[in-house]
Amino acid sequence: MSSEKVKRISLKYQIVTIVLAVGSAIILFVPIKQFKQFKTAASYLLSASAVTFITTRHSMRDVLDEVEKLESLHTDNTRLLEKQIVTLTDDKGDLNNQIGVLMGEIEALKFDASEQLAELQTCQKSLREVFDFNKETAHRLVEECYQVGMKKCVCHVESLYRNYAECRTQLDDIKLEIEAKKERFSDKLTAYNSITSFDELIDVGLELQEIIITQTIELRCKAQSVVINQLLKITTDAVPYPDFESYIESFKYAAGERIEQTEEKRKSDLQAIAQEFTVLVESHKQRYVGDVNEAIDTAKLAVQQLEVSRYELQDALRKLDECKKPLQFSGASSFAMMANSVSDYYYKRYHFLLDALHWEETETGFKCIYSIRRNPGLIESEISADNSLEQTAAFCNALHGTEPKWEFNRQFSQLSLTVTHRRTVKLKNELPRGVRTADKFLSTVKNWRRVRITGGSESGKSPTAENLVCALTTLHDGICDFYDPMFDSVKNYRSIPAVGKSHADSVKGLKDYQAKMQAMPSDKFYLAWFDEIDTTLDENPKSSSDLKAVLKQSSHKNSGLIITGQNANVRNLKGGFDRSDMNNFVCVHIGDNYRDAIANSHLSESEKANSMKTGDALTDYCAFKNDEDGLDHTDPSAYRFALVLEPNKKPYFMILPEFGEYVWQDPTEAIDTDEPIDTNTAPIMPVSQKNPNCPICESESKKNGFLKTEGEKVQRYKCKNSECRHEFS
Repeated sequence: MSSEKVKRISLKYQIVTIVLAVGSAIILFVPIKQFKQFKTAASYLLSASAVTFITTRHSMRDVLDEVEKLESLHTDNTRLLEKQIVTLTDDKGDLNNQIGVLMGEIEALKFDASEQLAELQTCQKSLREVFDFNKETAHRLVEECYQVGMKKCVCHVESLYRNYAECRTQLDDIKLEIEAKKERFSDKLTAYNSITSFDELIDVGLELQEIIITQTIELRCKAQSVVINQLLKITTDAVPYPDFESYIESFKYAAGERIEQTEEKRKSDLQAIAQEFTVLVESHKQRYVGDVNEAIDTAKLAVQQLEVSRYELQDALRKLDECKKPLQFSGASSFAMMANSVSDYYYKRYHFLLDALHWEETETGFKCIYSIRRNPGLIESEISADNSLEQTAAFCNALHGTEPKWEFNRQFSQLSLTVTHRRTVKLKNELPRGVRTADKFLSTVKNWRRVRITGGSESGKSPTAENLVCALTTLHDGICDFYDPMFDSVKNYRSIPAVGKSHADSVKGLKDYQAKMQAMPSDKFYLAWFDEIDTTLDENPKSSSDLKAVLKQSSHKNSGLIITGQNANVRNLKGGFDRSDMNNFVCVHIGDNYRDAIANSHLSESEKANSMKTGDALTDYCAFKNDEDGLDHTDPSAYRFALVLEPNKKPYFMILPEFGEYVWQDPTEAIDTDEPIDTNTAPIMPVSQKNPNCPICESESKKNGFLKTEGEKVQRYKCKNSECRHEFS
């Protein structure tokens, strides 16, 4: 606490004491009655105030002295602390400098550490190399030492032997010593190679290396000494140079006269030889001028022939190069040029020889055939290597998204290339693939026994069922009971007599069918046909149990059952029918009924899609054919198709035969007779009868329904000639 603050507090206490003293004095000395009772207290208060003032004053003086001492001490401490702060600041600067120096030393130490690490790695590598030292390495080092030392020794001696011929006798002796050393060292190396102890291997190896190096150097020094001695001997017998010069001068003077004489004689000899040579040249010139001219003419002719031969050779070489290339297609056709581009590509890139044989245009593009006899080992992976298929597609301008197709014919060594330029266009007048035609109707239905035929109104289900009945009874020599609830219909063109002509008769027929199956001989085929069965069940739902019983039992006897109706979905039949009830039936769905039949079948999605696609194509096909022939859809000769679902078989479509294609003939006996059936009187009918020719143009005709008259029905025919189209009966 500062002295000023203490003084302010002391002053406040003194003021309060003075105020209390003045108040007490006023109460004590003022003669007021109201203050009388407070005078005693006021006297005490005044005395206490005086004492307190004096005491406080002395106490505050002591406190002020103490505060001043504390302030002085605080000031001294502050100054001391400031000095210490300055000192610490200086120390901090020194420490920062030392830290900088230490950081530099640390960086230097890091650099040294990296260098030492590199040296350590080098040492480790050297240690690994030392660790890799083994028996084979020791043998190899000693062998290399021997080879190098001996090679240097031999080369040195051979060099001296070649350059100093006068020393060869002594050098031959050294060569013999070298050969002896080789044999000795070879024995020592053989003994060394048999050492297995690692320590002994090193000691003996070093000792052997020292011997090899020392003795080869000794031999080299010995050979060099021989040469040096020879050179010293030559220098000993040499003449001093001044004497040599004097000898030369005297020799030149002595030889000068002889040289002049020799020169004069040489000149005279040369002149004589020149004269003689001139005479000979002239004679030879006269002699060979004619021969030279003749030789020149011959040479010119030979040069001309050589030029002709050179041109012929170049042409032959060019033809030979062409023969080495693949044979190409002739002509300027685009297909031939494409095929040639492909063969050139494979020849230039892979050196394959694809010799042209044949090309032809296909429905979707073209196909070319190459001979590969000159490439006997060519395989499919080689012809399709890298991006060759893409390049071939580009050369042939193939349709986008398609690739050329290569096919090998190993029997004839041929390779065919098929290229697609356009999609296959399916015309409406083309029958889709897999559809059975009407001429295969008999072979298709010959084993049918239980058949359900559905179709919309005027789809031709009843005439189709009639064709089926006539075909089956003919094939199996059988009889048929026909129940026709729509007997009195205006569209009744059926030739089979009906044993039932109402729905009630059909209901009764279902009940009688089982009894007739039992009564029928096993070798006799019995067939029952119930038309409009769905309408019968609508009117008599309770008859569904009889129909279900018939469905199950008809397969146990030599009998058959045909039911016809409009609805393709069996669940729509009254009486609680399910799809499984018809699993053993051959279901024939005519016309547009194929859509409902496919939608309610057990087929997979892909099979449904494919079947639907085929049905749509058949719809277009039949419509096109009927329009082309001018036929109405109700015409007996109109084109119709049906979807066939046989048990345990894939679905298929078939073209239905014309109405009345198969003819019915009445049997001679009823089936419930007790007398034996005469097979000679059984109904014998032709499966197909030839239609009469047109009376106008005598062209072929086709059936065109029946002419309804009183009594027997009359078959109608129509001319197939598009220009005639005459109808007759």
